[in-house]
Amino acid sequence: MLVDPNLLLCYDGSDQATEAIGFAAALFPRGTRATVLHAWEPTAVAASGGMVPVAIPPDSDEQDKARALRLAEDGAQQARSLGLDAGARIEETAASAWRTIVDTADGEFDVIVMGTRGLSGLASLLLGSCSHHVAQHAACPVLIVPGAELGEARRGVARANGRSAA
Repeated sequence: MLVDPNLLLCYDGSDQATEAIGFAAALFPRGTRATVLHAWEPTAVAASGGMVPVAIPPDSDEQDKARALRLAEDGAQQARSLGLDAGARIEETAASAWRTIVDTADGEFDVIVMGTRGLSGLASLLLGSCSHHVAQHAACPVLIVPGAELGEARRGVARANGRSAA
């Protein structure tokens, strides 16, 4: 059992990430230490993945970093409003968001908390699953919180198959 856990809350501004923060706040005691992490990719890196040259504004890195910090601060404010002792942190993603999350958590945090978009089948195969990669590679426990809509859909499938999805 964790006596004084230090949580890494992964936040990208999505409804699923917001729900994961809410779940962590309900699961862990008030005042639990938490860091809201937004792993961001600079425009120049994102644009270089395409085949067509893209004009990138000279101050795009600063704009991207400021946008990332605002997003992380928004997540931290949500966490604080729910009773967690939360701060914001941004990390630039060089290769992939999941690798940035795993590297950030290594040795510094006790639990990683993140939402899932619930990709499956071909979409998951083509796009990959950030939460799956984090769960497979993190050295600490990972709490993956499905969004309410995904959870309800999964319960519906279980009921249709004659199983209880408590």
